[in-house]
Amino acid sequence: MRNENGRPRMPLALRTAVGIMVFQTLANTAAGVLMLVFAAEDAEHGRTVPTLTYVLAAVSVIIGVVLLVCVVLLLRRNSAARPVVAAVEVFGMVNGLAGLLLGAPQSVVGLVLAFLVLFHVFRPESTDWLEPWPEEEEDAPVAD
Repeated sequence: MRNENGRPRMPLALRTAVGIMVFQTLANTAAGVLMLVFAAEDAEHGRTVPTLTYVLAAVSVIIGVVLLVCVVLLLRRNSAARPVVAAVEVFGMVNGLAGLLLGAPQSVVGLVLAFLVLFHVFRPESTDWLEPWPEEEEDAPVAD
């Protein structure tokens, strides 16, 4: 399908992946900020805060920012975001599997979301949509 300017519309698979990634961005960033708030409250009341808490909070916020950048790049039809998305989502799948093995059944949610993003970002229609438009190829400078 094409929109009013003649360019193909973003496929449903990629829109689904972007929507899940936006949710993951919000969830990761909120979790990281919440961990930092709780750590600051503990430190304010004289309780010791493990360094791991700060590391996990920072990693969570960084993952949220990276996913947000990937969402913007995908919306701009930049396929260079796909390897980064794959790395983050594989990390999320490993994290989900580790959580399941450690007895946290709620980690299956992150596992499923990561799988869905990987599945939809690498579908053929997503790959086709991320390829440059024919008019962009003609406008590109030719190397002599």
